[in-house]
Amino acid sequence: MSRTLRTILFSASAVALVAPAAPALAQDRASGALVEELIVTAQKREEQAQDVPIALTAISGDQLEKQGVVGFQDLSTRIPSLRFGSGVTGGENVITLRGVGSQNTTSGGDSPVAYNLDGVYLARTTSVDPEFFDVDRIEVLRGPQGTLYGRNSVGGSVNVISRAPSAELGGHADALLGNYDARIFRGWLNAPLYTHDDGGFAAIRISAVKADHDGYQKNLFTGPGATHDADGQDFWMIRGQLFVKFSEQADFRLVVSASDNGDPVATKTRWNLAPARYVGAQPYLDDPREVRKNSPENFDQKNRYASGTFNYDLGPATLTSVTGYASGKWAQSSDPDASELTLANNPYWTLDQFQWSQEVRLASNPSDAPLSWIIGGFFFSEKVGQTFQFFDTGLNSASPFTDNFVFTNGGIYKTRSQAVFGQADFDLEKAGMGAPVTLTVGLRYTHDRKKGFDFLNYTLPLIGFSTEPTKNFNESWSEVTGKAGITWRVSDNALVYANYARGYLSGGGLVGNFPGIYQPEKVRAWEAGFKTTLADGRVVFNGAAYRQKLRDMQVFVQDITGSRIDNAGRAHVNGLELEAVATPAGGLRLNAAVALTKAEYDEYTTIDNRYAGAAPGCDATTRLCDFAGNRLVQTPKYTINVGAQYAFDTAFGQLTPRVDIFRSGDLYFLSANSPLERQGAYTLVDLSVNWRAPDARWSVDAFVRNVGNKDIISNDGLQSNTLGGGFGFDNYTYYPPRTWGVRVGYDF
Repeated sequence: MSRTLRTILFSASAVALVAPAAPALAQDRASGALVEELIVTAQKREEQAQDVPIALTAISGDQLEKQGVVGFQDLSTRIPSLRFGSGVTGGENVITLRGVGSQNTTSGGDSPVAYNLDGVYLARTTSVDPEFFDVDRIEVLRGPQGTLYGRNSVGGSVNVISRAPSAELGGHADALLGNYDARIFRGWLNAPLYTHDDGGFAAIRISAVKADHDGYQKNLFTGPGATHDADGQDFWMIRGQLFVKFSEQADFRLVVSASDNGDPVATKTRWNLAPARYVGAQPYLDDPREVRKNSPENFDQKNRYASGTFNYDLGPATLTSVTGYASGKWAQSSDPDASELTLANNPYWTLDQFQWSQEVRLASNPSDAPLSWIIGGFFFSEKVGQTFQFFDTGLNSASPFTDNFVFTNGGIYKTRSQAVFGQADFDLEKAGMGAPVTLTVGLRYTHDRKKGFDFLNYTLPLIGFSTEPTKNFNESWSEVTGKAGITWRVSDNALVYANYARGYLSGGGLVGNFPGIYQPEKVRAWEAGFKTTLADGRVVFNGAAYRQKLRDMQVFVQDITGSRIDNAGRAHVNGLELEAVATPAGGLRLNAAVALTKAEYDEYTTIDNRYAGAAPGCDATTRLCDFAGNRLVQTPKYTINVGAQYAFDTAFGQLTPRVDIFRSGDLYFLSANSPLERQGAYTLVDLSVNWRAPDARWSVDAFVRNVGNKDIISNDGLQSNTLGGGFGFDNYTYYPPRTWGVRVGYDF
């Protein structure tokens, strides 16, 4: 890795030294002749994205629309090292970044990739937006962000920033029709309330989405209780904003939103892989999108959100206060055996969550002083309640004692987290030392506490066995994280940097599984990269090489009577990421990104819970498994995405066809790295064409996504071993099949 880092740094420096300075060609940039410059807040202050010395990908709202990024799932095919998977039982989702992710989607767990909406950290991945709309930009910060973002950002942070109200009256409305009876209606309205000669104003902005389509999975069972909307969509969202600019020094922004999401995640259980002793076996449907499910599957999710951000310019520094509130709940049921046999049923899984947070920051304003700094404090409180039930009829169990096995658990988890943090940058050139070098150091102290109770009701009616343990818990952890870095501004349009950072994923609990408490996961990361703007602003070329060392990695494991979290010993991730955007000719825009990743366990010994006998790396007698050398889950060795669009100006308006191609290497979903847990290498192709009228008011978009109609596994989990006769067979979810549609929009 050290040789790779030296090569990257040398190459970047050489390119930067010969690159011409980019002139201020605002007109060319606005016309699309130059690559757009994005202002980001990745480091909690406004900066040009190309000036931020970390691995950062920022995509504007306009480019999200042009690249067909509808929601978070599409985003993972446009960002290096990012992967998104639907939960294998619905509800929460799995986000993986640079090999760091977690399958623990219960109320006691946390995602190791932070998700922030308008500056507010959202703990539950149910908050992930399936329909990005009226978004100003999305920023994805890769690698541990332990200083400015803190706990639960060991993989990185995804920041979604919605468009703020402005002083201009305007609006937009569009409607989409597509296959699977897709119907999506969207709109926003921006209206000033007052304006003042000194630049002050107040305005409101309202955005709304109503999106529906039929299920991608076909249930061939038509008897009583069957449902037929798996992987469908029944979603609505409304967001209201108030922005007040009191003066040049002070402003306030209030954001309030509500959304409802229905229709269950489609799961495909490979019960045909179980031993031949299946009682009442029936033909297995090889089509991954066809099932014969006889038990109801339902899903109802509600999210509510509010945030208030106040900024006050004190002169030397700006004071910022961000207050956030969010709540969410879901109720769902599923048919775990995915057949018309009554082998098992999940009649309910409910979750009810509430959180609020407060962050206060004081950040120095730009000046000629060599020292810039930011200090702050953060408080977070969350309460989550969960109930879950699973029962197995015993129809396919090898043991006569598991007839009508019933598993019920739940509990309430309360989390409180407090942190203080600071980061300082010292510019040697501004200090009169001549060298265009900036030194960075940051520290954060975090204290987490989780307390509450959970219960487990485990019943074997045939032999009269029942247990109802209840466990109270009160656990706390403290951690110091931070970073140190150096940035060399080679020229006005190029910089190289090197950083060392530490990250921390809070300990937690797996609800109703004893022992359920697990310890924090810690990451140390080294990164070196470059950022360049070349060819007079027509090319942006960035890259980063990194090494991450993980300790006590939180690994989700399916057990015979439920699940558990292992604190795996050690793991490492080495990677290289390259990104480029170019506008070589008027109307032509090209983009490309490559990620090369090696992610493996160094030390991980666990119990074989999948196979009745020995598995690779497992001892047949002790059933202990050594997974050292196995690949980390949800992490392909490489991904490549490329895109191209060309805008034709005609007498009838502007026509812009576009193509996006995403290629991924193979990957595993579980630590055993079994062939059954593998998604092979695959390629996805998306096509679109946009027409915009000469007056830029009317627009028409037509698209085809997943042109090849590929069946790509999104996630995989193991069902109860009683279903598989001790085998524990796979339960898959899939990305969408081929979809197409036409959207007509109007700006006013």
